[in-house]
Formats: sequence, structure tokens, C-alpha cells
Amino acid sequence: MDTQERAKAAQPGGKHPPGGLLTLTTTSMGLSMFVLFAFGALGPTLLGDLGISRSQLGSLPAVAFGTASVLSLFSGHLTDMMGGRRSLLALLLTVALAFTVLSLAEGYGWLLAGLVLAGAAQACANPATNHLIATHLPPQRRAAAIGIKQSGVQIGAFAAGLFVPSLAAATSWRATLALVVPVALAAAAAALLLPGDRPKQDAGRALSLPARPNRAARWLIVYSLGVGTGLAALNTYLPLYAHEELGMGERASGALIAAVGVAGIAARVLWTRVSGRLSDIGVPLLVLAGAAACFLLLVPAAGLLTPLVWIGAVGLGGSAVAANAVSMVAVVRGTAFGATGHASALVSMGFFGGFVVGPLGFGLIADSSAGYVGGWALAGGAFLASVLSALQVRRAVAAA
Repeated sequence: MDTQERAKAAQPGGKHPPGGLLTLTTTSMGLSMFVLFAFGALGPTLLGDLGISRSQLGSLPAVAFGTASVLSLFSGHLTDMMGGRRSLLALLLTVALAFTVLSLAEGYGWLLAGLVLAGAAQACANPATNHLIATHLPPQRRAAAIGIKQSGVQIGAFAAGLFVPSLAAATSWRATLALVVPVALAAAAAALLLPGDRPKQDAGRALSLPARPNRAARWLIVYSLGVGTGLAALNTYLPLYAHEELGMGERASGALIAAVGVAGIAARVLWTRVSGRLSDIGVPLLVLAGAAACFLLLVPAAGLLTPLVWIGAVGLGGSAVAANAVSMVAVVRGTAFGATGHASALVSMGFFGGFVVGPLGFGLIADSSAGYVGGWALAGGAFLASVLSALQVRRAVAAA
């Protein structure tokens, strides 16, 4: 390769991205969402140790994602102002601080404080990682890259479901959460090695609310809200449901989250590749939301036949988990939904909003006379709302 070719490859969108870019963005996505899966896997332990109710358990991730949803109004613009590398570094340092607070927490109030910090990190995750991918990779490679980095979330789910209950039993839940801190700091050190990327020239100097989303983006936000609601309810309460209603042990209950995670990893990589080749992004959005609604039916049905809960967990990992990744492909691969930074933030806001509604709503219903059946009905209704929204996304994109 001569000097001119090397210079071209070093430019954003060149043939050779920075070394370790996908590994780092994948790790960052997993760390940003790890708190959700960790608290889901620790659900039975937290209820016993802190003496909290099921609705209070649901309020923990709701606080994190409520914070993320509000801050997502600004995080896209902030990423455009700062550049992807600085935003990623801020995300990882905030994750380290959040888990430091959580591991030292002595009561419910300190847990809430740590989760506010975790929510701030989550708000930056998709804008920062999408910005880096859009900067350093050519358009034809972005969809596959999005699938790989989004699978980091499910790698986190797998790790939480497989290791967190055992580590908490061997040590304590606080010591288990503390193990995340050095991982986040190591990732932050790696982020410093990325080449600097220039902030957008038209980003402006002051934070402002994003422009009103267009029709396609509005329906994609609603779609993400429904998927987020159902998925957050699943991740927060599936282990507890399996433990209390199906009589499964704490480790087996936590392993259900690992099953969701493994299926989600494969599904996100597969579906983002497929979506990147389709002209109509609404098709995979519609198929995945519909499949999620069907697989969710198997979870309450497991009360009659326990093995169904494993089929439901794998199916939901392969559908609902992949749906969020496909929505990220939609906003990165073209301009139908608006500028990448703001569109990523707005769609993330809808998804995070679902992570507020899902755990809170499920917890309140589960503590009422409707019980777990009512909670799963809420999650199923949310997935059906996403099916209807996907139809509207298809119409809006076609009309654009």
C-alpha cells in the first residue's frame, strides 16, 4: 500500500477501521446495559437481603432508564459536539463510577443514586458507538458492525445470568457488582487509544433539544417504546417469576437471562446483516415484534408445563432483543429517520422509556390481584403495539 492509499484508509469511512473498534464498542454497549441484567439476576437475593417488594425491584431499573430517557434528548447533540471518542470515554468512566456507588450501597436510596449514574451512561451508549461506526466505517459495512456492537448488550445478559448468581452466592451481591469497575476502567483506557474524530461542523456549541422527529422517526420511537417495555419486564422479572411461580432455584432462574442473552447475540448479528440488505426495513421490524408477542405467550404457559419457559426465553432473545438492533440499523444506514446522532438518541429515548414503563408497570401489576399473569399481559400488549407501529414505519418510509 503506497502513501496515498494509507492516507485514504486512515480517513473516516476508509477500508481499515481503528484496531479494536468493534471490540471496544461491543464491550461498551454491554457495560452500559449490564446493570439491568445484573439486577434481574440478583432479584431473589435483593428481595431477601434488602427486604424490598417486587414493585420496588422494578423501580431500580426504571430509575436508570428514566434518567437515560430524559438525557437522550441531549446526548445525540452532545455526541455530535464532543465527537465519538470523548463521548465513549465519558460513558465508560460514568459506568465505573455508577458501579462503585452500587457496590458500596448500604440501602435502597444509595442504589437509586448509583442507578441515576448508570442511566447517564446508557443515554450516551448508542449515540457514541453509532457515531464512531458512522465515522470510521464505509456505508456497506455499517449494518454488520451495528449488529456486532449491539450484541454486546446480550453478551452482558449472558454473563449476568450465568455468573452473577453464583458469584453473589460465593461472595456477596455488592462484591459481584464491584467487579464491573475494573472492566469499565480498562475499556476507558482502550478508548484513549482510538484516533480522534472531529465533531460535526454544524453541531453548534450549546446543547439544545433535538428537532421534531419526522413521521418515520416518530413511529420508530413508538416501536422502540413497545419493544423496550416488553423486554425490560422480561429481563427484570423472568428470574423472579421462575423462582417464585415455577419453583426453580436461584441459579437456574438466573440462567434464563443467560438463555435470552445467547439467543440475542446470534439474532442481533443475523438480523442486522439481513436488514442491511433489505430495501424495506419495516419487514424485519414487523416480523420480530410479531414473533416476540407469540413467544411471550409461552412464559405464563410454563405454569402448566415448566420447560416452556426455556423455549419462551430463547424465542424472546431471538426476536425482541434483535428488534432493537434492527431499529439502530434503520437510523444509521440512511437519512429516512433524520441525522444519525439525533435519530439514535430519539429512538434510544423511546426504548429507554419502555425500560421505565415495563419494570414499574409489571411490578405494580404483579403485586396486585392480577399477579404475574397480568404482568405478562402488559408485556404482550406492548409487543403488539410495536407490531402496529412497524406497519406505520413501513408506510412512512415508503411515502418519504
